[in-house]
Amino acid sequence: MVDVAIMMVSGDYEKMYMGVVTAIGYAASGNKIYMFFTMDALRALTEENEKIVLPNAKPLKYYLENLMDMAGEDLEITACELGMKVKGIEKLAYPVKIGGVSEFALKSGEAKIVLVF
Repeated sequence: MVDVAIMMVSGDYEKMYMGVVTAIGYAASGNKIYMFFTMDALRALTEENEKIVLPNAKPLKYYLENLMDMAGEDLEITACELGMKVKGIEKLAYPVKIGGVSEFALKSGEAKIVLVF
């Protein structure tokens, strides 16, 4: 069972940061987290995440890897197969699951909290 389901859609840097930082907060509170990355937010899962930087912050890669380390097995990340095709993404920087939006529908249906960034 998932406590928090997060759909990451936007490629806006602030939204990508807030989605990941929010997940870190929930992970620190002992919650099981499911994150579904699609469309422009898929860039967070590519080598490009080193170049995604907000002023006075570390690169998004730092926060994403911090989340992965902190949450461990309580974090499940899925990259949207259709989104990868639409955006021409063939390679991801992390060994995450590739799936469809139907999986997000299933996971979010059982979650206590559903967020979209």
